[in-house]
Amino acid sequence: MRNKLVSVLVLVCLLLVSFPAWAGLNLPAKPTDNIYVQDFAGLLDEKTRDTISAVGYELEKKTGAQVTVVTVENLQGYSIEEYANELFRDWGIGQKDKNNGVLLLVNKENLLKNKPGKVRIEVGYGLEGAIPDGKAGRILDNFILPAWEKGDYSAGILRGYLGIAAELAKEYKVELAPDGVALPRPLNDNLSEGMVPGFVIFLILLVVFLSLGSGKGSRKYRGPFGGGFGGFGGFGGFGGFGGGGFGGGGFGGGSSGGGGASR
Repeated sequence: MRNKLVSVLVLVCLLLVSFPAWAGLNLPAKPTDNIYVQDFAGLLDEKTRDTISAVGYELEKKTGAQVTVVTVENLQGYSIEEYANELFRDWGIGQKDKNNGVLLLVNKENLLKNKPGKVRIEVGYGLEGAIPDGKAGRILDNFILPAWEKGDYSAGILRGYLGIAAELAKEYKVELAPDGVALPRPLNDNLSEGMVPGFVIFLILLVVFLSLGSGKGSRKYRGPFGGGFGGFGGFGGFGGFGGGGFGGGGFGGGSSGGGGASR
């Protein structure tokens, strides 16, 4: 009898330990109308929503990848990483056989308080090579946060979305050109934009040093690189879009393993 009681207690403990921490999380219902943008927190203007929908629709049509923006009022006490991963899996962003989805999640509560946990890019398994954690963080730092520092939340979200779309267009080798929208130039894979000027100066000094130290008649040093580094393109103007028509056909059952970045 005692052994049976111990076995029952052990089983109960195992069930409690294995019970998901987010089981009480009240997630938004999976959208049936527009899978590219769900603005539950009311941070986006209509023009921005239409632009995101148009870009997302064209991206999915040409690549199969699904990029979704979701804004929420708060995270119900959970971390933004937990919330984003569970929402991603619950909705099934991306295609099941390719896991080619990306979620841009914005938490209004922490955004207005300027606290960590205000935004996250959650990347599906299949796109972690195209948008590794470091690159996801640079998209947040380069495109979203500068606009938010000026109080322009809608513009920051749009620029972040376009930054993600630009990386995926590069990965799939396609051109995205919705009417009136100019995507930013994809981020350099190895160096952040702030490192490039310093690196170039270092190369120049290295060439000068080697030239001065070389003997008479020695061959000129050409440097380790033949070409220079390109800068970053700016954002073009945004034209207007008619509402509707870019809802998409629904999510495909994709999943994420927690790759991405948060701020």
